[in-house]
Amino acid sequence: MKIKKSHLSLYILFVFTATIVVLNRYTDFHINDFRVHLFFNFFAASSFVVIVGHFFGKLQTYNAIFFTFLIVGFLVMLKAFLTWGGDWKTQTILYRNIENESKTINFQLRGDRFAFGYKKRIIEIHNLAPFMEWTTDVDTLKIDQTKWKRVNLNLNEMKLPDQK
Repeated sequence: MKIKKSHLSLYILFVFTATIVVLNRYTDFHINDFRVHLFFNFFAASSFVVIVGHFFGKLQTYNAIFFTFLIVGFLVMLKAFLTWGGDWKTQTILYRNIENESKTINFQLRGDRFAFGYKKRIIEIHNLAPFMEWTTDVDTLKIDQTKWKRVNLNLNEMKLPDQK
């Protein structure tokens, strides 16, 4: 089977986006913006469907590929709507790494989908990009005080107009 140049870019797109989706799902790599997460899911799924369609001799016209993208986009958004559990939101930055400012230990909350209340976690975050991070569970009782500075920076507190 000979690979055409236009198909090669499709294969590269699939490998890149599928790798990001798999890393996000099965490792401590985390995409913290739902729009970016939806973007990677859409391009991984749609490029896979188009590759399979090309393999079986289907999806040869631009109209067929366009409608395939529309259908896959609708299905990805439907899946996201039905399975989305909410985003983790940092409430307080507890510690900041002394050597590397992009590493923090955060207290985060996420709303329970069908319950009243929140899920809580304390994690170490290493920011890789504005929408990507590497997260690690951490025990705050075993923090090396020589590497971490306590900051207690509250991020999601609502201030009333008369408060300073």
